[in-house]
Amino acid sequence: MDCKGHKAWLSIGSNHTGADIFLAKAADMLQAHLSGWKMCEPYHTPALNGKEPDYMNAVACGYWTGDSGSLNLLCKEIENTLGRTHSSDADSHIVEIDIDLVCFDEEVLRPVDFLREYFSLGFNRLKEDS
Repeated sequence: MDCKGHKAWLSIGSNHTGADIFLAKAADMLQAHLSGWKMCEPYHTPALNGKEPDYMNAVACGYWTGDSGSLNLLCKEIENTLGRTHSSDADSHIVEIDIDLVCFDEEVLRPVDFLREYFSLGFNRLKEDS
């Protein structure tokens, strides 16, 4: 662990018509809890199933002083605060906000997400800026 905490890489996305607002609110809420916060400029990727609206995505990184489980809980609390319900996702295929902890320190927690374009584009952009 770094003296600042554990380095966390987060995937943030939305396919809601107000995606830019949801991403900005999520970023503000996350930034309040992580030090050394960085987030790439948002970008669009197509939905994986090719049927839903495109997603606006961003990747962020920062340092967290707790464990990965507590950061995952924070991400889900922020999703809930911003109005995400998984039942509405299934019915409408619209995701207000999705926040996933993909990497924690040097460990890839979500290997499938790590390789997908919606994460890899932002991850590579932030790595280049570091």
